[in-house]
Amino acid sequence: MKDIYLLEVTQHNTKRYLGTTNAKDLVRLATTVELQTVQDAQRPINVKRLNDIGSFIAAEGTLSTSIVIGTKDDRISVHPANITGIPNLYKMSFPETDAEFADFKDSFDIMDGQHRLFSFLQDYCKLADNVTFDISFEMYIKPTMREKRLIFKNTNEKQEKVASNLLMWFREKLNMLDEKEQIYHPIVVLLNSETCSPLKGRIIMGAEKITGGYKAEQIITILDKSDIKNISVVPLTDDKVLKMVSEYISGWEEAVGSKLIDRDKDLGAFSKISGFRFMTLMLPTFFEQAVNDRANFNKAYVKNKLDKLFSSYGMIPRDLFDKNSDYLKHYGGNPFSGETPITILAKDWSSKLKSLSSESFDPLA
Repeated sequence: MKDIYLLEVTQHNTKRYLGTTNAKDLVRLATTVELQTVQDAQRPINVKRLNDIGSFIAAEGTLSTSIVIGTKDDRISVHPANITGIPNLYKMSFPETDAEFADFKDSFDIMDGQHRLFSFLQDYCKLADNVTFDISFEMYIKPTMREKRLIFKNTNEKQEKVASNLLMWFREKLNMLDEKEQIYHPIVVLLNSETCSPLKGRIIMGAEKITGGYKAEQIITILDKSDIKNISVVPLTDDKVLKMVSEYISGWEEAVGSKLIDRDKDLGAFSKISGFRFMTLMLPTFFEQAVNDRANFNKAYVKNKLDKLFSSYGMIPRDLFDKNSDYLKHYGGNPFSGETPITILAKDWSSKLKSLSSESFDPLA
C-alpha cells in the first residue's frame, strides 16, 4: 500500500477530502454498474460518451474538473498526516499490487464524473499502458443517500447549462470549430455584417440579445443541410455564397412584400427561423433553374420565378405565409411547426417549381 495525501474541506459540518492519483488506478476501485441502468443518484452510463471521452483524452485532451466519490465501507479511511505547518492535511492508504486492488474493488461509488472516470476502464481507455494520467477527486466518507442526492443536485441541477450557440462562439475563439462550422461560420459572419444581407445585425453570434434574431448555429445547420457551399459545380467562395443568399432572400422579400426585419405578425413564419429554413431548402432548386435558364441569379430573377409559380396556382407568394390566407386555412395544419413539415413543404413547392419550368418550354413548338 502507498499513502496518498488529501486536503480536508468542511461545509455545513460535511467533510470531504481532495486528492489526486492515476486515473487508471482510481477506476479499479470504483463500483462499476451495468451500462444503461438507472442508479440511485446518477444518470445511466452512455457507452458512446465513454468512447468519445476516451478518444478526447488520447488526443492530448485534459480533464480539469474533479471526480466526486463516496466510500461504501471501512476499507478506505483517512487519518491526519500530522505534518507541522500544514493544517487540514490527511492521508489514506491506496493499493499498489494486483492483490491489494482486488481487496479494494468496489470500495466507492461515483457521485459525479462517472463517464470521465469509466472512460479509463480497459474497454474504453485509448492511452498506452505506460502513460500515466493523473486525475483529481473529491472523496466523501460513507455519505448518506441524502448527501449523495444533494451532491447530485449541486453538480447537475444547480449548474446552468451553457447554450450551444455560446459554446460555438467559444469554440470559434479557440479555433475548435468542427468541419461544418469551419465551412459556414465565416459565411454567417458575412451575412450578419454586410449591408447587402437581409440578415445584417439579426444573427446571434454568441449570447447577445436580439429581438427576433436567428442563432448562428441554426443558420449554419440550415445552410449545411442544403449543402449551399457546393450548390455549383465548383464550390463557391464565401463572398459568392453571401451574394447568392442575400439576393435570394431579397427576392423573396420583394415577392412577399415584406422585409425580414419588419417581423410582420400577419406573415407568421416569414421572418422567423422556420421561414428561413423553408426558403433555404428551396434555394438549390432556384439555382438549378437559373442555370438551366442561363439567367443571372439575383432578386429580380427570384421574384419573377415566385410570381409565376404562385400565380399558376391562383395565389400570390404572400399567401404561403399569411395566416389569414385561404391556402393556410385549408392546409390542415401549420406547415411551419417543425423541421419535418417544413422539409415536406419545401419539397412540394420545389417540385411545383420544376414542373412549372418544364411546362414553359415546348421543344416541338
